[in-house]
Amino acid sequence: MGLNLHKDSYSTCTSSTKTSSLKTGQSFNDNQKITKAVIIAAGNGSRLEGYQNGCPKPLVKVGGMPLLQRVILSAKRIGITELVIVLGYQAARIRKTINSRKLGVKITWVRNLDWRKPNGVSVLKAEKFVEGRFLLFMSDHIFNANILEKLKKVKIGEECGLLCVDYALATVQNLDDATKVRTVDNQLIDLGKNLTDFNAIDVGIFMQTPLIFDALRRSQAQGDYSLSGGVRVLAEAGRMCTFNIGDSFWQDVDTIPDIRSAERLLLRATRSPRDGIVAKRLNRGVSNRISKWLIKTPITPNQISIFNLLLMGFAAWLISFGKPLNTIIGGILFQLTSILDGCDGEVAQIKLKDSKFGAFIDTLTDQISYIIFIIGGTIGAYNATNDTIVFWVAGFSLALIAVALRFSLLYIKKKGSVSLKDFDQDISSFKEPGQRVWYLKLFGIIHQLGRRDAWSFAGFLVMLGGSITVFFWTLMAVLNMLGVGIIITAARLLSQRHGVNVFAPMRKLYNQVIRWFSSTEIELQPENELTK
Repeated sequence: MGLNLHKDSYSTCTSSTKTSSLKTGQSFNDNQKITKAVIIAAGNGSRLEGYQNGCPKPLVKVGGMPLLQRVILSAKRIGITELVIVLGYQAARIRKTINSRKLGVKITWVRNLDWRKPNGVSVLKAEKFVEGRFLLFMSDHIFNANILEKLKKVKIGEECGLLCVDYALATVQNLDDATKVRTVDNQLIDLGKNLTDFNAIDVGIFMQTPLIFDALRRSQAQGDYSLSGGVRVLAEAGRMCTFNIGDSFWQDVDTIPDIRSAERLLLRATRSPRDGIVAKRLNRGVSNRISKWLIKTPITPNQISIFNLLLMGFAAWLISFGKPLNTIIGGILFQLTSILDGCDGEVAQIKLKDSKFGAFIDTLTDQISYIIFIIGGTIGAYNATNDTIVFWVAGFSLALIAVALRFSLLYIKKKGSVSLKDFDQDISSFKEPGQRVWYLKLFGIIHQLGRRDAWSFAGFLVMLGGSITVFFWTLMAVLNMLGVGIIITAARLLSQRHGVNVFAPMRKLYNQVIRWFSSTEIELQPENELTK
């Protein structure tokens, strides 16, 4: 039974004529969880014909991954478990390449023999395989996965469709070829490649209902076989909303320059506002160039983390001799490991392989590498001075850092995280109630120096002088200040945000000792007896 598409047969997308249809706080349309998506992958991509050994456009690799696989994994991240993928050109090759079991999703393959016609035909082929609300993607678009995370929180009318749009027109790679959109108060008014009055661009991500299929039939009856034609029918009936993707990136991949632009976008997205000053100004520029090569190899993020640990071990072994040349080379490797430390996260993010386990491996290898390097520096300082005091100082510093690390791990466990980066972020936003904030200001400065990028670069500069002794004592000073600061701040964070008093066991022991002394009678001897 067809659905009525007359505008006066149902309400518009908005809850009232004066309010926007987009609300946050509820999942996909009144808590209805969407688990199915349709992906259009039927075209031949004539502008990329012959590129990458003549593979069909959905299999063209961008960032070391086929375009179609990237869309599948992005959808999987927000709970999509079933996909209807419409194929046409080189369908058998695509099916052979995309392994649904390996990707952990269920795929229904649909063949469109009329794939040379506009993409609305492909969408209509998926009609009998979907029920209720579903997501709709283009296989040749890359986009920031956080767009879908935001989309999960959007609430729209029961029978209203939604299109993600980009209002940053100046950043669009090929504006002439893009599908233009005109919106008013989040309502889609019109769209098309030749639209002259527009204020946004079609990103190629939709949330749709079965209404789209009747709308496509109506537009095709009028001679328009494009998806935009069906969406325009819904828009004219007041049944299409828009969602602003904000500063999230996306890219339509049609040409070789588009591929290069898309890979630059993926690499740029790995840069975090939480990066330290050295990471922003130096490390990220180098690590992005290395990651650009790594993503084209089968090397995994965890393998990068382990390699970096081994490289740090080699650097520690070099400086343990205490010789000037070894110290200089060790310092260079020390800085290199800091740069490579960003590569595992970058590759994981670009290849959509970031996970809690990967973050745990990254954190674990980082902490082990620090300890190894400190031990190497301690042995080097002893070999250079023959002074055993370096072992006592290093032992104390390591013990202090171990306690600080224990506090840090306790905090991120309470927070439900596995990455110390979350602890770093919370430290930077932490404010102590009342007026006693001087130690937080001091620790803020010390903590910035203790960040991997900052202290690796500072250590590198010190070690260029060739003196392992100077490096050792500088390192010990920073470690002790950092350890004390972390313990104090972690304790306050645990107390304020999670109600955990980490000093309670020590306070309990202290109170027991005081009670024992207060209950014990001590008989004092006369003064003359004591002086005999």
